Amino acid sequence: MALNYMVYQYDGCRNAVVMTDMDGKQLEIDCDKAEAQVVFDEPEDVGILARLAWEEPAGYVSFAMCSGLMQDYVDVWNELN
Repeated sequence: MALNYMVYQYDGCRNAVVMTDMDGKQLEIDCDKAEAQVVFDEPEDVGILARLAWEEPAGYVSFAMCSGLMQDYVDVWNELN
């Protein structure tokens, strides 16, 4: 069975990305849990993923669902800046 979510939004109160399907059912990605294994060069680098969750919640989910991609995203972001 494929997951078919239509709406992705960041909920700052829960620090989570919430996905809603066509039937109104929701799935929540807890950002703290998703980022637990990510190593940041500087403590303020946590904002890299916070901004991704806020501006591109569907992109955040795609990185969160694959092992290691969040770390790769942060590493590349740091290299570019």
